[in-house]
Amino acid sequence: MTSTYCDKVPRREFLKVGSLAGISLAEMLHLQDTCAAGAKKSQKNCIFLFVLGGMPHQDMWDLKPNSAPEYRGDFTPIATSIPGIQVSDVIPGVAKVADKLAILRSMTHGDADHGRGIHIMMTGKKAGVGDFNGEHNNNQHPCVGSMVSRLGKPDALPPYISVPNFLNSGGPSFLGPAHGPFVIDADPAAPEFSVRDITLPTSVSSERGQRRQAALKAINRLEQDVETISKQVKSLDTFYQKAYNLMTSPKAKKAFQIQEESASLRDEYGMTSVGQCCLLARRLVEAGCRFVSIENGHWDTHRKNTFSLKELLCPSFDQAVPALLNDLSDRGLLDDTLVVIATEFGRTPQINQLAGRDHWPNVFSIAMAGAGLTVGQTVGASDKQGAYVADRPITPQDLAATILKVLGIDYDKTLHTPLGRPIKLVDGGRPVAELFA
Repeated sequence: MTSTYCDKVPRREFLKVGSLAGISLAEMLHLQDTCAAGAKKSQKNCIFLFVLGGMPHQDMWDLKPNSAPEYRGDFTPIATSIPGIQVSDVIPGVAKVADKLAILRSMTHGDADHGRGIHIMMTGKKAGVGDFNGEHNNNQHPCVGSMVSRLGKPDALPPYISVPNFLNSGGPSFLGPAHGPFVIDADPAAPEFSVRDITLPTSVSSERGQRRQAALKAINRLEQDVETISKQVKSLDTFYQKAYNLMTSPKAKKAFQIQEESASLRDEYGMTSVGQCCLLARRLVEAGCRFVSIENGHWDTHRKNTFSLKELLCPSFDQAVPALLNDLSDRGLLDDTLVVIATEFGRTPQINQLAGRDHWPNVFSIAMAGAGLTVGQTVGASDKQGAYVADRPITPQDLAATILKVLGIDYDKTLHTPLGRPIKLVDGGRPVAELFA
């Protein structure tokens, strides 16, 4: 017999939330609780902004003004808030917060395929055989967010959240679906933005819709009466109760309600997808989420690279990043929040015949901030054409080890697959020592 709530809605329907790898939210919480038993809790959180498509390092972070025109491009280096460090005039906002950033100019790996490049940057593990460009690729190795979920302690909020969609290679691999991301799957810049799975569905038509609306009203009443809540849910097992608690938790609901932010602050971040995703990420880590991944896409500039950067891509990025760093700092959150600005690879040193730049994994730049890192510096260097590493190669394995160290997780830890095979979280990577100097 199917259990029902007060409006005759079956428990199964009540708890049927947006699926993650084919499981319900309650099942995900059940698995998280089982897998995280005995895990250590870290004090640090991470916002992982992934620029999908490949940031052109020589047009943004690592300009080569003395190289030939077909290499140096159309942008000009400008001074930043740190004497001696320059970035491109296409990101003047970022230049003003360079004192909060460490720019890693010698990232390198060997794969020029989007999917495979994303996989190694998200996981710290080189992709094996297969196609990594399919939708919702579940990885051959866990992504860093899933590692944090596995080795962290569950809270009212899921430990790993992805916005505004599932980021390819953002899956848990052998850690299991419990440690995949809670996917918001909605653009917080949209006027009608809402997060499914934290409220009851209200879009079902006719009599059933009315029952759901009545259930939602009942939940709102229950939130005000802890004793009543206890009576209503005492028959549920622990893990269905966790799902119920997420949907009725004022803390969880408040974290997702970006509309509560002032219009002036939302404008400061920019009413764009990347801007509002960054603002939502700040709200989520402030509420206790350990790892928030953000996808900022469409940076694959094979054509019209200058136009694309200047008119379409960099303005929103250049508004969102400084706003995020300043907001975290103003709220006293930056010391406990690691911000990573990553990408799957760089772009070719030489501009192609279509006025674009193609894929280039041999050297590229990323940036990191917060969480007590030594910032206001550059680490590593590329050669005079921005083609190869000239000093201090840094690998995706090193990046993964760095993130885990900051979050208080043993990057040398060995876990086991369901078949008992030992797998190291990070194979060969070491934290970037200059960031901890």
